[in-house]
Amino acid sequence: MPTSIDFVKTQALGNDFILVEREEVAGRTDEQLAAMSLRICDRHFGVGADGLIFWQKVESHFALRIFNSDSSEAECSGNGLRCAAAYLIETGRWSHPEIQLKTISGVYTLRRAGAAYEADMGLPSLRPEQIPFLPLLARRGPGEVPDGPLDRVVNYPLWLDGSEVRISACSTGNPHCSLFVPEIDEKAVNDLGARLERHPAFPNRTNVEFIRVLNDQEIEVAFWERGAGSTFASGTGSCGATVASILNGKTGRSVTVHTKGGDLQVEWPEGGRLKLTSTASIVAEGRYLETI
Repeated sequence: MPTSIDFVKTQALGNDFILVEREEVAGRTDEQLAAMSLRICDRHFGVGADGLIFWQKVESHFALRIFNSDSSEAECSGNGLRCAAAYLIETGRWSHPEIQLKTISGVYTLRRAGAAYEADMGLPSLRPEQIPFLPLLARRGPGEVPDGPLDRVVNYPLWLDGSEVRISACSTGNPHCSLFVPEIDEKAVNDLGARLERHPAFPNRTNVEFIRVLNDQEIEVAFWERGAGSTFASGTGSCGATVASILNGKTGRSVTVHTKGGDLQVEWPEGGRLKLTSTASIVAEGRYLETI
């Protein structure tokens, strides 16, 4: 007999997530949870999504486990956070406009603001060891070494398959590698994104953002997400792209990020914390029948 699991399908600008209460899969190991994410996220043989989020009420906050569609576990997801907040608040499971969600990378506070959700995404991590990023493995060969200690990875030369790519990297809860392009090219996103994701300079793999700067307040971004591939939008990726744009002097500190799925607003005040604002919604509720 198949196991019946209640789920809800959510989306934030086309970046979609399946939410399952942790109690529904009580007793399952981490390996079993990961295997379930691979099956349920499959767009042909499962429900279909970019990721699976297990949620659990713990005193005054909710604990989240986030798995990508390839079964790897993610430290954080900006769009996933908003999806979880929208579901928990709009269904009455949390009765306040402000909610705290805890992931592997920390506790995030979100607030409902009309049809949108504002997320305090914290301070971006810029030092190579915090991302993590290994400068020695980014160079052309073992004889090349960085010129002294590296404090930030900004417009940094990364050697990839015989050519140099200029990248900026940071962590916004998970690792990000951003590069600036004159135009968004979907083929390049899929090809270069997949290769950069697994570059040895990123020991935990990385998310990749392709940024086209429109003006000092707007950027267009395409995303290659670690563990999910090309997606319509990314919350932490929009934060990473904004950080890269600011550090390279291409924009101001309040940026509208245009994505394939819609717009996000990212603010990073001088010496302050990242704030991410955009919409999220519930798509459907259902029962997933799983034979394990």
